[in-house]
Amino acid sequence: MSYVIGVDGGGTKTTCLFLEADRNEMPEKPMVVTGEGTNPHVIGFQEAGVRLEALIRKGMQQYSIAPSELTGVGLGLAGIGRAEDETEMSRIVGTIFLNLKLSENCNLFVGSDSLAAWRGSLLPNTYEGILVVAGTGSNAIGVNQSGKIHRCGGWGHLLGDEGSGYYLSLKALSSIAKAADGRGPETIITELVLQKLKLEDPRQLVRYIYSRTHEKHEIARLAESVIKASEQKDEVAVKILTEAAEELVLHVETLAVNGFAPTTPVTAAGSIFKHSAIIKEYFIDQIHQRNLGVFTEPYAPPEFGAALLAQIRKEGGVEND
Repeated sequence: MSYVIGVDGGGTKTTCLFLEADRNEMPEKPMVVTGEGTNPHVIGFQEAGVRLEALIRKGMQQYSIAPSELTGVGLGLAGIGRAEDETEMSRIVGTIFLNLKLSENCNLFVGSDSLAAWRGSLLPNTYEGILVVAGTGSNAIGVNQSGKIHRCGGWGHLLGDEGSGYYLSLKALSSIAKAADGRGPETIITELVLQKLKLEDPRQLVRYIYSRTHEKHEIARLAESVIKASEQKDEVAVKILTEAAEELVLHVETLAVNGFAPTTPVTAAGSIFKHSAIIKEYFIDQIHQRNLGVFTEPYAPPEFGAALLAQIRKEGGVEND
């Protein structure tokens, strides 16, 4: 039996899938192992390599897979978005191949986690599509019929991330400040955010926000309060979510001009789409109304996509941007 490996390497968690070679459907009972995050820009390239090698070795032992049975390795890693990143990571993976005694003919794909997520989101034997991701941050990626990759968003929380959890949280904090001053309408968001942060008065937010540097995810978690408020028909919350959904539609609208047909599959992933019915429903409705594509639910997880990319790369299935 021959296998390919697909890796989804995030900032806090890495998932490694062992897939039968040339299989293009997600197994009902996948062979998976998980480990620590492997974003090389967070932990360093060398440490990312150490963790990846340990995880692959663990999986080979757990599922009794010999080095000679591996024909491909696909790595979709957070933080890998530039050619120099791919080159550096590929060099490190070369050492991993030697340490694990993998064949020099073993196919290798190294790329971004978003590309792996895109590939996994599409139905088997589908090679054109657009994926929009909205979680803590936001971005979109599409590959057209010619195999050309196009990206939109992904500028980070200071320059972009529109429609993301971070974006929703900033809008929430702004609406609280305006309501406290009388510059904006009252909103349930105020009560929900204060409860979440264990504060008693909106003006305590000044000290909370500016007294120390907050991690991106600490701010982004306040998006939950906007979604809860919207479920109670809070007008401010509904407006914030609708504007966020429009930003996410704009990602697709921007990509669609690059040779994508009106029948192109458009998928959406991430916690914001998962937890906000308003955003997801608006997004789907506008995709169809504007003839930007056909919405479909994601087919499989990113690690499956990474495994497929390890297979199709040798066939020239995807041309990097």
